Amino acid sequence: MAESAAAGVAAKVLIALTKLLVDEIYFLRGVKEKFEILQSELEWMDASLVAARSDTNLKVWVKQLRGIIHEAEDVVEEFNLEIVNHKRLQNKSNAPMASLKRLLTISTQLPIVHDIGDRIDGINVSVRKLKQYKDNYGSVIAQSNNGGAESSDQSKSSSLHQRIKRRREEIFAEAYEQDNVQIHQDVVGQVMPLLTREEGADHGKTLRVISILGMGGVGKTTLAKKLYNLRYGFDCGALVYISKAYSSAKLLRSIMNQCFGPIPAQQLSNDKLFANLQGKKYLIVLDDVWDTDVWDALQSSFPRNNNGSIVLLTTRHKEVANYASSQSSTDIHELNVINEAESWQIFVKRVHPDRALENLGKEMVKKCRGLPLAIVVLAGLLLGQGMHKHLWSNVNASARWLSSEDENAFRCPGILALSYDYMPYHLKQCFLHLSLFPQDTKISTAKLFQYWIAEGFVSTINEQTMEEAAEAYLEDLIHRNLIQVSGLSYDGRVKSYRIHNLIHDISLAESKKDQFSQTYGSIDKLYQKKPDSLRVVVLKSDVLNKERFLSYRETRVRFLMCQNVHFKQHDYLSSLFGGFKSLRVLEFNGYIQGRGRISFPKEIGDLIHLRYLSFEKTNLERIDTSCLSKLVKLQTLNLNGCVEELMLDEKIWSLHELRHLYLKSIRPTSNVSRSRWTLTVSNSGIDKLTNLQVLHVGDGDWIHHRLEKLSSLRKLRIEECLSSHSEEIFNAVAKLTKLQSLALLSKNSFQPSLTNEAVPLASIQLANHTSLERLHLKGKIHDWPGRNSFPPKLCKLNLEWSWIVDDPMPILENLPSLTFLHLGYVSSLSKKMVCLRGGFGCLQTLKMVSLENLEEWIIEEGALTSLRNLEINGCIKLKVIPAGLQQLTTLKELRIANMPRRFVNRVKRNGRDWHKISHIRSMDFF
Repeated sequence: MAESAAAGVAAKVLIALTKLLVDEIYFLRGVKEKFEILQSELEWMDASLVAARSDTNLKVWVKQLRGIIHEAEDVVEEFNLEIVNHKRLQNKSNAPMASLKRLLTISTQLPIVHDIGDRIDGINVSVRKLKQYKDNYGSVIAQSNNGGAESSDQSKSSSLHQRIKRRREEIFAEAYEQDNVQIHQDVVGQVMPLLTREEGADHGKTLRVISILGMGGVGKTTLAKKLYNLRYGFDCGALVYISKAYSSAKLLRSIMNQCFGPIPAQQLSNDKLFANLQGKKYLIVLDDVWDTDVWDALQSSFPRNNNGSIVLLTTRHKEVANYASSQSSTDIHELNVINEAESWQIFVKRVHPDRALENLGKEMVKKCRGLPLAIVVLAGLLLGQGMHKHLWSNVNASARWLSSEDENAFRCPGILALSYDYMPYHLKQCFLHLSLFPQDTKISTAKLFQYWIAEGFVSTINEQTMEEAAEAYLEDLIHRNLIQVSGLSYDGRVKSYRIHNLIHDISLAESKKDQFSQTYGSIDKLYQKKPDSLRVVVLKSDVLNKERFLSYRETRVRFLMCQNVHFKQHDYLSSLFGGFKSLRVLEFNGYIQGRGRISFPKEIGDLIHLRYLSFEKTNLERIDTSCLSKLVKLQTLNLNGCVEELMLDEKIWSLHELRHLYLKSIRPTSNVSRSRWTLTVSNSGIDKLTNLQVLHVGDGDWIHHRLEKLSSLRKLRIEECLSSHSEEIFNAVAKLTKLQSLALLSKNSFQPSLTNEAVPLASIQLANHTSLERLHLKGKIHDWPGRNSFPPKLCKLNLEWSWIVDDPMPILENLPSLTFLHLGYVSSLSKKMVCLRGGFGCLQTLKMVSLENLEEWIIEEGALTSLRNLEINGCIKLKVIPAGLQQLTTLKELRIANMPRRFVNRVKRNGRDWHKISHIRSMDFF
């Protein structure tokens, strides 16, 4: 059996302890031998967990051993932290160690050393008791079989780039995520005519509802996405994912945002959605509807237009499809499992087995009994095993298949659990971490990587950054078909993902088995019972009883996420952390309700293991940076979207381990010193953050002679840029050659008559920034630069409020790698814009927003040959859509928004310009 997630923790602690014994020997006087005994015991614990996980008789024993491992992890880390703090104090005192004698007596100055020694003794005693309890466990270890588990070798940096490149090519070739669709062509043939039928044809005055019915994993979501992407002739559309614990408000927001753009919260209502859809031909896809309540909550929002509007829903439950049918005319199309030939076709598309493995492969595919999800997960598992018959035979012989042997049993759990068994431990931890998020949640990969890094799941090889290694882990899970890609960036990288609910169920089940995570409905429920798991998510944090905090026993919880926090008293927040001394991740998301101002709890300063801290989008107003500065291991600090009065000082720069710092959308009030808000620092300032990878912050005096010191920066975003700092900013940027993403947003960029603030683009010398792929500039540009001012590998460019006088296209169309271009709010742009033959050869997405002076746009033949997505928004003087669009056979999506009625009428069906865009399969008008 493959390694358990806890075994991975033991291995990680073992590495840290070995490093401690080698690097910090002078601090170990009095406890060195105890640490060496602990090292030996950890080696035994690591091997024991690998062997014992498959033995159900040892469940309690494994639970106790797991607790000891995590206690050992805390002890080793606390001792390391004490050494770090002691060294800092030595440096501050400017008292150099003058002799070896003094060096050898330093350990006596560590106040924690005796306590650490006692705790190690306790751990070692506990381990000896477990050994006695299972004194014959050595035979179990000797008999344990890895089962063909994959190597934990993580040297996949080259394959990472290959996978991203291949995904980009597949997206352009429209091959990505289409395999399952090919196997349900009978249903596609039945439904597609309904999605392309002319207005008013044969379906009276009632709304048409189309239901796709089938068991979990049969391919309903894949088919619905394919049909939605092939929609033709609809004015607007939306595809929303629905979980068991759905929110009507979130569903409304998602539908309205997709159909009409961002909508203020106060305008979210069924009546508002009805009014906006009235008269429009729309397609709404409701994926994975679990019960009739969802339809009851939404159906009044959909006008019964006699124009071909459709609601397409997918469900596992026939009663849901029949219920929708009782409200309006409907078609119900059931997806059945696929036959053996189709099953084998899906498998070989992914695996390409050798002839010698075909019979073995067909035997395993047959066990999947026609369920596409099971087949692709099996394919992902076997790909990792390589073309080795003995490894494939091990998979085939696994007892995990037994959960799928009963013909009446649910078909997926066996192979999904088997896929988990064969993961290396570093992936097991990442997979179990997915259980922390509700089903059908769209999850940001950037935030996910930060969680994984903070929890210690990620290890680097060669010159990889931690973020690059985390991305390789995610790509591995995708390669195993365990993650559904939800959003892709301009370059084919994954921006967000979802997890299929069946795979989510497996993640939850294995998480429960390993005591990895738990979810609570409220903080009060959390305090009613001490959690056994190391990770806790609280979905609704209504705190009514402060005394429970104060009496709460200490726990080893590593991860605590609180969403929608509501505290009856603001000091309840300060009392929350008494029992959470081992936290690595602490996140509050949502409004913190309380009387008066909410302050940063000073007790957080005692959470010495903390790596990730977020108060994003809360109303936190004051922060005690003296407490914050105690968190010497902190890697991520996110204060985005906090209220205006939040003040910070130079102590924040003492957090030398910071990798990600988010301070955007923080604004000073009139009575707050501008210099303090802009984080004026002394000589020991921001330049000390040498590990910083991501910085989102406002402009300020700290920029003087400091920014260029952040040599590890990959992503930089500065808001409220001032012209008085432009020289310092660009001198610093010129030296930050590792940048991959750069955003400079000027102050008052939308009011050029009231300010001289500008982004002097002509001053930027980015030709040597060979890693810079994303550039966002917001502000007036004095002098339009030449092509050589841009980075050579620039893929994504946003230009807003730039006040460009000349047509920018002759410069931009020659950028060789540009795939995404957004031109926004350029009122001084020339009246005519031309895309020349051969220009923009790689451009796939073009957004033109509020180009208020633009009257004519010409696309020459041979221009924009790769364009797939086009948005024309608020270009109020543009007279007609360019005739050159007709020749763009690659163009798949067109969005027209906030345009004059005369323009819209020309491009709609039967309009004078309809022939120019009639080939585009997906069009939205709002």
